[in-house]
Amino acid sequence: MPNLWEPQMNTDSHRLPERKAPFPNRRATTIARLLALFVCVLLAIPQPAAQRLAPGSDGQSLPEVVEAIEKARVVTRILYVTAHPDDESFGALTYLARGLHADVALLSITRGEGGQNALGPEQGAALGMLRTEELLAATRTYGVRLYFTRAPDFGYSKSPEETLRVWGREAFDDVVQVIRTFRPHIVINHWGGARSGHGQHQAAGLLTPEAVASAANPEWIPLRVDRGLDNWRTGMLLQLVRGDAAGAYRLAADEISPLWGRSYTDMGRDGFLNHRTQGIAGFLAAPFLRRTVGLVRSDGGAVDGKQLAAPLVSLAARFPEQAEGLRPTLEECEKQLVAAERAAQQLDWPESVRALAKAAQLVSPIQRRLAFRASEAQLLTWELDRISERIDHALLLAAGATLEATADRNLVTAGGRFGVRVEWRHRAGFAIEAAKPQLQLPKGWTATEEPAEGSVTRFSVAVPLDAKSPEGVDAWMLPWPPRLVGALLRATVEGYPVFVTATASVRRATSTRVEAAPLSLVPAVSVALQPRRVFVRTGQPLRQMELLARVQYYGTEPARLRVGIEAPKGWRVSAEQTVEFAEAGDQLVRFVVAPPARILPGKYELKAFAKRADGEEFRTSLEPLATLPARMWSEPAVARVHVMDMAVPSGLRVGYIAAENDPIPWALQQLGVRVELLNEVELAFGGLSKYDAIAIGIRAYELRQDLARANKRLLDYAAAGGTLVVQYQREGVWNQMKPAPYPATIGGALRTTDENSPVRIPDPAHAVLNFPNAIRAEDFNGWVQERGLYYWDKFDVKYAPILALRDPGEQELLGGLVYVRHGKGVYIYTGLSFFRQLPEGVPGAYRLFVNLLSQGKATKAK
Repeated sequence: MPNLWEPQMNTDSHRLPERKAPFPNRRATTIARLLALFVCVLLAIPQPAAQRLAPGSDGQSLPEVVEAIEKARVVTRILYVTAHPDDESFGALTYLARGLHADVALLSITRGEGGQNALGPEQGAALGMLRTEELLAATRTYGVRLYFTRAPDFGYSKSPEETLRVWGREAFDDVVQVIRTFRPHIVINHWGGARSGHGQHQAAGLLTPEAVASAANPEWIPLRVDRGLDNWRTGMLLQLVRGDAAGAYRLAADEISPLWGRSYTDMGRDGFLNHRTQGIAGFLAAPFLRRTVGLVRSDGGAVDGKQLAAPLVSLAARFPEQAEGLRPTLEECEKQLVAAERAAQQLDWPESVRALAKAAQLVSPIQRRLAFRASEAQLLTWELDRISERIDHALLLAAGATLEATADRNLVTAGGRFGVRVEWRHRAGFAIEAAKPQLQLPKGWTATEEPAEGSVTRFSVAVPLDAKSPEGVDAWMLPWPPRLVGALLRATVEGYPVFVTATASVRRATSTRVEAAPLSLVPAVSVALQPRRVFVRTGQPLRQMELLARVQYYGTEPARLRVGIEAPKGWRVSAEQTVEFAEAGDQLVRFVVAPPARILPGKYELKAFAKRADGEEFRTSLEPLATLPARMWSEPAVARVHVMDMAVPSGLRVGYIAAENDPIPWALQQLGVRVELLNEVELAFGGLSKYDAIAIGIRAYELRQDLARANKRLLDYAAAGGTLVVQYQREGVWNQMKPAPYPATIGGALRTTDENSPVRIPDPAHAVLNFPNAIRAEDFNGWVQERGLYYWDKFDVKYAPILALRDPGEQELLGGLVYVRHGKGVYIYTGLSFFRQLPEGVPGAYRLFVNLLSQGKATKAK
């Protein structure tokens, strides 16, 4: 089996042949920038540690304590590999982790930043942050750990060959690193055997067995190594199957958990619902997700179900030369764990704690009592540390031991100060002693302890002027970078020493929920321009533009700042202004910007800055994500002015039916189009004839229930002379509802993923391509990520295809933009990804979209 691979796939054997060197591809530059920005944002804003053994909450209820004890009695580790967040089988993961009590980790090769967003405006790296948080929340319910690689999700891919070219050698190395870090006994290849569909799914299925083999090869050295890791040989490689596959080992995911009173499938489904940006709730009733799940061996052998949950005592068999001395200790440890569980079930917490302390004391000295070869000693020490971690976790839950660290602010700056309150609590009835808590701080930071108040200790923390966010080893594989500040307490429980830790955070309450915001080291000043994008038509009279600069000061001492905007040559900007802060806060500064009298089409940047008296400049913005305010998003403080050569009919008035995630209405308003958002009441009772066109936003039939009720009214509007433009919808709802005036179905796999793919125009004289803008081949230059998605696959002969689209090497697709006269008006369906192109200021996409909305005006013009 070769260890190196090339970007070209061996399609006969479905193996990864030897790689000589990664080389560029059509998406390399865009993806490199996207990934670099994503990683910079993550590393700049530390987040809480994500690896936890307890599923769900941090509670100490009876089921959680019993589950933690059961986990301490199992030594099997299982790694489950997928391509994206929301690929995972929630029933399988929950059953393995909470039914069999194995130590399970989920590896998502990408963070899903190439998908769509059903909730808000975030796309690209910002969407990747949302989906990371969603998957992390899901895994807490499943009861599993979470890892990632640095591979980008660049959108839908039609082949594994393309995916592996884009992912490059780094993604493969990252999977190897995760395997060597987690050291699984079993790897489940979720996409093993996939030979069709999403190219990233297929690539994940092909890459995983090769990574398993390379992880076991001591000669395999990743190109980028953060730390040395010993090779690791996985005992069994499995694939997930659904339904009654021949020879499959069926997972009892539909059985009722004796601890939780619900099936593992139902519990896992609750976690899966966290994938809200992907509109998962609408798919949970799909028969596919309700089919039974099973496992098959990749080598065709039989699956031994006992290996999925090997008991604690089985560890002795892995060290045969010392099994005789090792087995009795493990058996006694198992006996104490059983006693601890029995006591917990009787709510005898003191006895449960004493039994767990005895079990922990048995494990720690094992290596000192037995003679091992050096290689065995290192491996045994690692295994015993994992057992001790699980027992310690169960012990702290049974003891009700809680350490809570609360900071008085979550955004801290170099040279600043902040306070941390640490509180220690535990159950009574057993021997427990605790030292004073300490803070875990980055190098150079100092903490001054203030007088204690009972179980509460307060600290004042000073941040050095040269402070930087710590970068943990292999931090890229975790959901979020290492925590910035933590608390540590050393306790002795029934004579056994144990450490209790906590991540410092800030509790923020809203009217509906309480959020924990992590501490982040941020610049003392951020500045953000509003609006961030301005769109101007060359036909419009050039006017002065008003920009607002929001200056946010995060420091703790008074500050005086000069704020200004840098503009291209020939532009005029109002003078710099001075703002003063007595403490942390924000202020708005207004600027007037005037472009030159004659300006060519193109993209122009206006760059904001803030200067302190010492000359230090700040040129970045830092703001909460709209959909996830607990996470901060940073980018350059730049406003982009897009000047486009295009025409918009005078007085064009558009009604827009948008879901929450649609950026297009605002983009159209910038160009002078009068856009009015239609709510449920206006759709049902409002006068629609006043609109030249009505546009239905992406996925609106899926996300707005009122749209189905109003569909006949919208078709009547078109028949009476209006123009109805429908943007991409997903096939499930569409094909069931059949909302078009004549038969048409969506093929979910029909799309053009290459943003530079050729476009043929069957009828250049068609009105859609000529009024008010003449659409030519050059209008399809500069598109981003893709041409379009969710095209019609079958449609009535009455419809006229406007464009013929195809990816290289594939047949043309005619259902990406179709037109039909309906009564006196026009009906148009388009799968073109205007929702990506318009916010990016792609001129040709703007010109074409305005044409779609202007067909009623075209008829009047004739």
